[in-house]
Amino acid sequence: MPTLPTPEPRGPSRTAYLLTHVLGVPALLACLAWWINASGLDMTIARTLFDPAIDDFPLHTSRWLELIGHRMVLALPIGVGLGAVGVALVASRVPAWKPARGVALAVAATCLLGQLAVSQLKHYTTLPRPYDLETLGGYTPYPLHWWTWVRARAGGALPSGHAGAGYAMLSLYFAGWAMGRPAWRWGGLALGLGAGLGFSAVRVLQGAHFLSQTVWSAALLGSWGRWCSIR
Repeated sequence: MPTLPTPEPRGPSRTAYLLTHVLGVPALLACLAWWINASGLDMTIARTLFDPAIDDFPLHTSRWLELIGHRMVLALPIGVGLGAVGVALVASRVPAWKPARGVALAVAATCLLGQLAVSQLKHYTTLPRPYDLETLGGYTPYPLHWWTWVRARAGGALPSGHAGAGYAMLSLYFAGWAMGRPAWRWGGLALGLGAGLGFSAVRVLQGAHFLSQTVWSAALLGSWGRWCSIR
C-alpha cells in the first residue's frame, strides 16, 4: 500500500481560517443570496427566461438538460462520498494513511449527509420553483413568508439540491487545505466551482430554481465542507 507524501505546511492560522473561510465566506454568500431575492433580480432573470407564447420556460423539458443537469448530477457527490468512505476505511487499517481518515470522513459527510440535509430543509421553506409560480405558467402565488412548519405549504426549492451537489465538491478544496496539498486544493476548487455553477445554470435555465436558491446552496454546502480542514 503506497504511503501518502509528507504534507506541506498550512498557510493561515486557525483563527484567520475560521474568520475568513468558515465564517466570512458563507456569511457573504448568504447576504448575496438574500440580496438577489430582495432586489428582484430573481424575478427579473426568471421573466427573461420565460416565454409567454408557450406559457412555460423553453428549456423546461429539454431532454439533454434534464438528463445531464437533473438526473445524472447526483452521481457526482454520491460517487465522491463513497470514495471518501473507502479512503477512511483504508486509513483505519494503514498507519501511513491515518492523517487522512478524519478529512475523508468530513468529505463523505459533506457529499452524503449534506445532500440529505438540503433535501429536508427545502420542506420547510416556502419559495417555490419559478415554473410553479402562477405568474410564470404555474399554479401558486408568490409566498409572503420564507419559513413554514407545514410541509404541505413548502415550496420544495430552497435550497437547490442539484446546485448543492456541485458545491459539495468544494469539500475537496478544503480537504486539500487540511492535508497540505496545493494540487488537491486548487483541483477541488475548480471542480466545486465548475460543478456548482454549471448545475446551477442548468436549473435556472429550466425554470426549476431561482438564482438565489442556488447561491444559498453554495453558502450551506460550502460552509459544511469548510469543516474538513479544521482538525
